[in-house]
Amino acid sequence: MKLSAELQIKLNKLKASATELSNKDGVTAEEITAKMEEIKVVKARLDLALQNEADEKAEMEAAAKTAISGVVPKDNEANAIYTDAFYNALRGKNLTEQQATVLTEFNNALSSTTGTDGGYLIPIDQQTAIKELKREFLSLESLVNVEPVTTLTGSRNIEKDAEYVPFSEFTEGDDVPTSDTPQFVPISYTIKDRGGILPVPNNLLSDNTANLKVYLNRWLAKKEVATRNKLISDKLATIAKTAITGIDDVKNILNVTLDPAISAMAVVVTNQDGFNKFDKMKDLEGNYLLQPNPLNPTQKLLSGKPVYVYSNKTIKTVLTKAPVIIGSLKEAITLFDREQMSLLSTNIGGTAFTKNRTDIRAITREDVQMVDSAALVYGEIVV
Repeated sequence: MKLSAELQIKLNKLKASATELSNKDGVTAEEITAKMEEIKVVKARLDLALQNEADEKAEMEAAAKTAISGVVPKDNEANAIYTDAFYNALRGKNLTEQQATVLTEFNNALSSTTGTDGGYLIPIDQQTAIKELKREFLSLESLVNVEPVTTLTGSRNIEKDAEYVPFSEFTEGDDVPTSDTPQFVPISYTIKDRGGILPVPNNLLSDNTANLKVYLNRWLAKKEVATRNKLISDKLATIAKTAITGIDDVKNILNVTLDPAISAMAVVVTNQDGFNKFDKMKDLEGNYLLQPNPLNPTQKLLSGKPVYVYSNKTIKTVLTKAPVIIGSLKEAITLFDREQMSLLSTNIGGTAFTKNRTDIRAITREDVQMVDSAALVYGEIVV
């Protein structure tokens, strides 16, 4: 828990204690003064802690902005220099002194908070293009909460949504009872590097930069979607499984198991096997249970909730049980995104030399954590 949170709790207790003291018979002015001084000291410490935390956050945000845009000059000419330097480095071409300086300074600034990197970080405009390309592929990332981070490790204090505790009743003239305090659960993340090798034909490297950029962007987008789909599906698989036999079980989950606030924003996530099972189900009147979404005719609704269908390779059927995940993935899972992707090339390492090609190593950085497992029900239906 942050120091400011601890001091706030202490201050609240002191204020409650001062109120109780002032209502006592026979209390002296010295006792009240002493208590007020104690409150004043804790309040001053709280103000200082809040200021320090605000300054620390501002410094981190400033560092991130510097890393992303401060080193590479903002004018179009300078950005073009960096892009040319980036692709010339990938091709193994000699860099001009200006290109080498821009490339080195940019990568050093961005790598200063991630440890030794060794690669060339993709230009910002290309990162944007990769994000746009990712929308073409079915990604679980679009359903979860994504939080950009600027450090390798960290934690977030998430308020625990426990029982709803009402205020206590009291009689006029009595002390107002102390309310329960919010409960926070620390969620830690550790950014990990994940990567792969892309063999690139040398004739493509000889092509113009535009063609190479399109080729790389599409490959990187597909690989990043596949990587994050695996991380998210693995995290989903850690939730306890609930048997589903039909639509009544789905309704029980939406109406009773999930909190109404979660149920209101719930979606249904399944694979091809699970979708196929529900797609054949009919009600007593012979109507299919899955209905077209009037707002999106290509999507189906199950009990009024949008259905997202993923490949059996992305979310696997275990033996004969297909997944039917119901709830809010945004409330349940957070993807901590370091928002860095680096490339480094070689035409002599590994098998690149003997095969007369250039191998490009790509590295991404992220972590996925479960925040609130109660926001989801991982159902399984026999197919």
